[in-house]
Formats: sequence, C-alpha cells, structure tokens
Amino acid sequence: MTVTYTAQVASSARSFGCFLKLLVKWRGSIIKLVWRDLLVFLFLYFSLSLLYKFVLSEAHQLTFEKVSYYCDKHGSLIPVSFVLGFYVSIVVGRWWEQYKNIPWIDTLAIWINANIRGNKEKDRLLRRTLMRYSCLTMTQCFALISPRIKKRFPTLEHLVEGGLLMENEKLIIQEIVTSVPKYPTHWIPLVWAAAIVTRARAENKIKNDGVANILLTELNKIKDNCNMLMSYDWISVPLVYTQVVTLAVYSYFLSCLMGKQWLFSRDGNKVLRTTDADKFNELDIFLPIFTIMQFLFYMGWLKTAESLLNPFGDDDDDFELNWFVDRNLQVGYLIVDGMQKEYPELLKDQYWDDVVPPELPHTVASEQYKEQPLIGSTSNVVVTEKGAEIISPPVVTDITSTSLSRKLGSLKHKVHDKVEMGQTTPERPLLVETQDENMHTIHWNSILGEEQRPSVLEIFGVDNATDEETTKGTPMTPLDDPLNHKPKEPRFQE
Repeated sequence: MTVTYTAQVASSARSFGCFLKLLVKWRGSIIKLVWRDLLVFLFLYFSLSLLYKFVLSEAHQLTFEKVSYYCDKHGSLIPVSFVLGFYVSIVVGRWWEQYKNIPWIDTLAIWINANIRGNKEKDRLLRRTLMRYSCLTMTQCFALISPRIKKRFPTLEHLVEGGLLMENEKLIIQEIVTSVPKYPTHWIPLVWAAAIVTRARAENKIKNDGVANILLTELNKIKDNCNMLMSYDWISVPLVYTQVVTLAVYSYFLSCLMGKQWLFSRDGNKVLRTTDADKFNELDIFLPIFTIMQFLFYMGWLKTAESLLNPFGDDDDDFELNWFVDRNLQVGYLIVDGMQKEYPELLKDQYWDDVVPPELPHTVASEQYKEQPLIGSTSNVVVTEKGAEIISPPVVTDITSTSLSRKLGSLKHKVHDKVEMGQTTPERPLLVETQDENMHTIHWNSILGEEQRPSVLEIFGVDNATDEETTKGTPMTPLDDPLNHKPKEPRFQE
C-alpha cells in the first residue's frame, strides 16, 4: 500500500523538523531504494582509489590522472537533469491517472439501493447479484494487471471459493473463453448485469427508463475504468525513453568513478587541473561526500520513476488492490442490502426556528483555529467624498451637426464654382433652412443634375444601408435618408 505520512506533516509550520523526521523512515524511503546501487558504487570507487594510490607506478598514475581529468571534464556533458526530470514527470502523471481510473462501487450501489426497493427474496437477489457481478468484473480485471491479485485469485476456481462466482457461471465463462482465447473476458459479468437491469425494468422492478439508463451508464463506467487500467498496463512509457534515462544516469556515475577521484598534486607539465582549487588538491578526502549526495539525488530520482512505472506491483508505493477488492464487495453489499430495512425518522433539527442557523460551536482544542470571515482585498480601500463625485461623460456631438456641416461647406464651394462657370442655373433655392439651424435640405437635382447627385457615403463618410438591406434590395426610406432625396433603386434584386 502507498506509504502515507500526511498526519506527520499536518502541523509543519508549528512543528520544527517534521520533514526531517521523515528521513528516518525505512519503508518507501530513498535509502531503501538505492542502498544496493550505492554500495556497488562505493566499492568500485574505493577500489580504483586504492589502486591509484598504492598499486600503480608513477607512469601509470599519470595515465590514471589523464583519464580522470578526461572523465571529469566531459562527464558533465551528459544531460542527466533534463532527461531524468522530464521522464519522472511523465511517470508521475501516469501513476496518478491510473489511480483515478480504479473503479469504486459506491455510486452504482447507491443508485441500486434507491431504485430497486423491497425486502422480498427476488428484490434482494436482484440487488446483490448486480453488486456481485460488478465486483467480479473488477476482481478479474485486477488479476490481469496486479501480481498480488493474481496470486490471490489465480483461477476461476478460486473466485468460486471466494463467493464471487457460482459454479454454473464458471462453466459459462469457460465456454466463452474457449471461443475467444486471445482476449480478456473480465467484461462478461457486466453483460449479465446489464441484462438483469433490462429484465428488472421489464418487470417494473425499476420504475422508469431514466433510472435504468443511469444504472446501465454506471455499469459502463466500471467497464471503461477497467479497460483504461488494462490499457495502462499494456501501453507503457516508450522503451527507448526508459533506456535513454537509464543509460544517462548510469553512464554519468561511471564517469564519476574516475572523474571524482582524488589525485596527487603535481608541478609543471604534469598538472592536470586548470583551476587553483583543483591544481592544489592537497586534502585527501577519503569519503566523497558530495558525490554520494549527487548519487542519492539522481539515482533516487530514477528509482522513484522505476517504482511508479507499474503502480500495481510489489513496491512499497504501489496501490493495494486487495484492499479495493474487499472494500468494494463489503461496502456494496452493505449499501444495497444492509440499508434497506430502516431509515432514520424524519425529525425537526435544532435550528428549525432559525432561518439562518448560528455558527457551529467549537471545542476548547479547536477554538484557536477559529478564522475570520473571508473578505475582498479592496475592503480596506476608502474613497473620499470628493473622490466619489460623479463626473458627467463628455457630450458627443451629433454627426449631423459637425461632419455634415463640413461636407456642406465643401459642397457649397463646388456649387458656387459651377454657377460661376455657367454650368448650372438653380431654379430654386439651393439650401432650405429647417427648424434645426445645423440641418439643411439640399436640392441636388437643381444643383448637379439627377445623374450627379452625391451618395450618402460621400456626404457622411458612412454607408447608410445595412448588409441585410443591401442584400434584399430594400430602398432607403425618407427617415433613413438625412438628405431627404428620392430613394435609390435597390442594388440587388431578390
């Protein structure tokens, strides 16, 4: 079962070193995961160190130092952090998604309890059989992906012994398995359960089609969750990526076996290091502390991904599916059969006379956790009386009093030029004053002629006709036309 330590860190802010106390735990710890690899690494490291100090001649020591310098310089080129971090993030995401797909029996059991009523033998048989078939499907699915469940229920005979399967049902399953031996058959009990729901609706044990549809939907959800679990078991993280990460980590620490060795200080051309700290390496650090810490970090990271890659195995952090098998069976039977006889009597609660009940009481131990009500972040912002005065919005001048006046001024000059040149002679006043001093009615036919009459777009700068009017060919009405001329012919005909 997954190692739980939530209670130990519930008061992390008030308890000093609560996370440090987790380091002494053994089950599921980093030391338990990497201690074998660490022992092998330290054995090889000290073997090479003793060989360099006490066995090799000076000429061979120089060669050893060159190899050590080469490994130290180029070993850092291995992108361990990048490939390992991305790999672990993928594995942890898969790990949590697999847990979310583990089916729970509660929703289906509640719906069965609420809609298949009665304490007669037939009613109980319907409810309990639906629960048993659902739990049987889950157990068979778990046995296909978890070694722990497979060891508990290796054959159909063990399911019969456990009470999940009847003898006649075992024979039917064996016959079906014979016809389709290549495919898993954990879904067979769900097909039986769906047939029972259909028959119960036909016998009016289920009162309406909506409830029957909900029960069938819940059975399908269990089927979908089981299929997703099997898909995760079938489709793993691509093997090549797992190989790349493993190769990167192990090759990096193979380079550290030589690159992190202590070397003698030498002068002249025999100096192998380039910095002063490496050049005068006079302190013989027998135990490579920081290399060991680096090993714990990187190798622990890799081992974490390895243990989470298959969360249904035998690792400490794997999901305990045996608990799910027992829990779903017992809770499901309790809901559909043990809670059919009695329900609490409906009584008035103690806040019956209060529309809004008062705050629930605290104990002496919980009084310190009493919180203030949540308020908005601007609750302390104060606006002065002067600052709260309303400012009237600016007056927007009508287009007919500004833009039109400018257009009319330009057109007056054009008309005046034509009259001066004798091109046109107005037979009536060019401009007729209206009640609004800024508005005029212009007789364009008298000024420019019928064919040269300007459009609304030329005067106002906007097209007066909408897209719908343009498409349908609706003529412009006098109210729509501020120039009050004859409506144009539609540009398009329906």
